[in-house]
Amino acid sequence: MRQTAKQILLKTDIDKLPSLPHSLLSLLEMCHAETLPLDRLASLLRYDPALHIRVCASMHHSGLDFTNEKMVDALAKLDRNRLQSIATNAATQQFFSRISHERTEFIKQHWQHSLLCAHIAEAIAAEMDYANPEEAYRAGLLHDIGQLILEGAFPNKYTHTFAQLSEDKHFHHLELEEFETTHQEVGSECLRKHGCDPFVADAVLYHHERPGSMLDAHPLTRIVHVANLFSSAYFKESEADAYKAADMLLSLGKRPLQKIHKQSQQAVAQIAKSLEIEIPEDGIDGDTAKQIISREQNKQLLLAEQIRNIALLDSVNQTVARNAHKDIGSITREQCQLLFGVSDCILFLYDPATDCLRAMTVTSHSHLNELAIPLESGRSLLTDSLLQKQTISSFDYNYPDLSVIDRQLIDLYEKQGMMCLPMILENQPVGCIAMAVDEVQQSFLQRPTTVTLLRQFANTMASALLTAGRVTHVEGAHKSSNSDLDRRMHEVVHEVRNPLSIINNYLEILSFKLESENPAQEEIRIIKTEIERVSSIISRLTSDETSSDLATEVDINKLVSELTQMFQSSLIADKNIHLKLSLDEHIAPITSNANAIKQIYTNLIKNATEALPADGEIMVYTLDNVNVDGKEYIELSVVDNGPGIPADILPKLFSPVETTKPGEHAGLGLTIVKNLVSELNGSIRCSSSDRGTGFYVLLPKN
Repeated sequence: MRQTAKQILLKTDIDKLPSLPHSLLSLLEMCHAETLPLDRLASLLRYDPALHIRVCASMHHSGLDFTNEKMVDALAKLDRNRLQSIATNAATQQFFSRISHERTEFIKQHWQHSLLCAHIAEAIAAEMDYANPEEAYRAGLLHDIGQLILEGAFPNKYTHTFAQLSEDKHFHHLELEEFETTHQEVGSECLRKHGCDPFVADAVLYHHERPGSMLDAHPLTRIVHVANLFSSAYFKESEADAYKAADMLLSLGKRPLQKIHKQSQQAVAQIAKSLEIEIPEDGIDGDTAKQIISREQNKQLLLAEQIRNIALLDSVNQTVARNAHKDIGSITREQCQLLFGVSDCILFLYDPATDCLRAMTVTSHSHLNELAIPLESGRSLLTDSLLQKQTISSFDYNYPDLSVIDRQLIDLYEKQGMMCLPMILENQPVGCIAMAVDEVQQSFLQRPTTVTLLRQFANTMASALLTAGRVTHVEGAHKSSNSDLDRRMHEVVHEVRNPLSIINNYLEILSFKLESENPAQEEIRIIKTEIERVSSIISRLTSDETSSDLATEVDINKLVSELTQMFQSSLIADKNIHLKLSLDEHIAPITSNANAIKQIYTNLIKNATEALPADGEIMVYTLDNVNVDGKEYIELSVVDNGPGIPADILPKLFSPVETTKPGEHAGLGLTIVKNLVSELNGSIRCSSSDRGTGFYVLLPKN
């Protein structure tokens, strides 16, 4: 069954898991806000099983440890661009997936049951003084994640048949008969694959076992088992059995469990209300049911509009980055015209040296270049908008009551009014966009969907200007720098992220178009994982983090094996190079940075491949218990049978300008490897002759 579960995960992994549009809309709003609300974001991710495991998996692949941390603390370590990418990908996947009332009801029921189980598990853990109630919550939230995976892999069969059945022995027998595995097996394998604690995965695996067989199981496993019984939609029919199991496995009486059950139900109802999720109830009339369906369809339409906005704003990002030579004011006017049909606007940027807003160059109105408006309340609608961090319209005021500068700006373009969009990043002022509009344009811009796009446009402009080096004074976002190199570095990072994001989104669409059983699904998953790794690597260019800052538990042999499998069909395939592994099976996981080790190994294999002729051979070894000066290390070796490295190059091998490769290579690969190894407190050496070259990396054990 376990092998079958792994095969199913190759078809439909976490990037295919559905979420309710209600959750996705909230996630998109938070991730594109001027300031990322970590507390609210952490709460939202605690409410949605699919989004929760997506973010946990992204942390794991980035080398971040989330297993023993609260979600809000873990999120603080995750790159904002990664969070935006997760939100965009999840929304895109949902938009392109099949939409039906039946499927929405299935997702809604799964959401309610999972959230209720999580709350009950957490409360039981607290009642029992279990060491980590947050862990119990996560296990409860994800205990049925396998159902979402099976639904994605076998949509028609699962939604139409299994979603309508109660979770009894007959249900599990049918799952096993139809898929040769169960949702418990699939869910457990999914969690193991994406870095969850093994005991959390076990709690998922055994939550439908017979109570009598679980008497000596780990407390977390017993807690989730009981929580699942009390969160079942059929709890009333099996109430006596649930209380009996709770007494047998946890020694908990009826009274505390009744209190926990009631309070958990109330908590779920409150969360559903806050997200505008309408939980289905028995006995509702036809008209009410139709109204609920209509409101659900409206949520889908709002999600579609958000995806459209994301595409539009991505274009804004690219335009700013690619036109570094162009006047910022002109770029702003062009984008306002394209997005909102507003051709008359002025960009004001905040000058921290004078604490004023200054208009950017406008050739047709050169007098604007002399404006400097102090950032004080009441001086102008522009300053009030920036200080209050909200869009302000002159139509909400009597024209004579406006300051003279506001009236001058309105009259300059012979319009009836003006809208001011604040540009803020990480709670710091960047500037303000003044849009001259008439009443017809104003009514259009005040539509709820347009208001959202206006706010996101202002935030995007602020971020794009900062990243492209057009402004450098915002504290907390990037360090201020007068260096052309630093400015160019931020610009390049921004330029690289844009196509990566586009590629990722198109991979989502391509994956949706392919059958879930298509072998290419696994290749798409690998590409997406590597895109995430590239994004993480380039983020280090504008971050003070080192590899040691991202330490987590790493299985060296597993990492090498998975990368080697990918190299077999990519790096070494064209030259028919033979890549062989000899891995020390006694090596235990170490605390290190998985992404750094991946980068080291990839560079060494790439170098060996480029040095070898066709039919060459690369041997990769791992070795445990290497003792150097009394310290224990693990050795990772990459040895080839190529022509070797010239003697005059060897002493300067790790210099960034030394290379024996022809063409465009800059000789940076080994320098990067050496720096990464040093950051991991390891060492690297090389030996070479005309019989081949070997690189030997020592990584410290825990």
